[in-house]
Amino acid sequence: MSDSPVKAAAARSRSPMQERSQQRVAAAIEVAERMIEAHGPEETSIPEIARESGVPRASLYQFFPTKYALFAHLAERHLAEVAARVQAAGQKNVARPWRELVVRMIDAAADYYDATPVASQLILGGPMSRNAYLAQEVTIANIGLAMRRLIAGASDGMTLPNKPDAATLSVEIAFTCMKYGYYREGRLSKPTRREAVRATTAYLATFL
Repeated sequence: MSDSPVKAAAARSRSPMQERSQQRVAAAIEVAERMIEAHGPEETSIPEIARESGVPRASLYQFFPTKYALFAHLAERHLAEVAARVQAAGQKNVARPWRELVVRMIDAAADYYDATPVASQLILGGPMSRNAYLAQEVTIANIGLAMRRLIAGASDGMTLPNKPDAATLSVEIAFTCMKYGYYREGRLSKPTRREAVRATTAYLATFL
């Protein structure tokens, strides 16, 4: 069974329905994350995950046709957590000036990436497949929707245009800065976070 990225673009994972299958998938995912953190995505394979987790290889391929389908599944889980933390940080600070909102939201995302190496490798270092890329763009759009509401509700709030979708573009700008910082340093350092904030706020300030 091939694990090529080309086939991964079309391969989709499916969720297990039976409790035994759910337990097997959970065990395999736990092992997969440890292996990715220790060795990186390219050195991680379905056969190795099966061996380390004790889950039959055939069972894994039933739910994840390729390792890239598994990576996409993991990335989606971590993207959902990033989105939840970013939105929670924004809601907690919604009464503050919008520039401070941006700082808090970027820090929330960066803190999660720095604390979760697997998320950094699969999201900031990826995406590993077309499916992972699409999930990433959906998450960015959802964060953009939250950003629009939060910026409007800030103490010095403003209404961002829909065309262009300034809120989502601002999230893309911050994300691009994070990807670059991770590529250069393997983490999201204070200078990288500062530049992400500066780039994002500079763009948003043009709509004042």
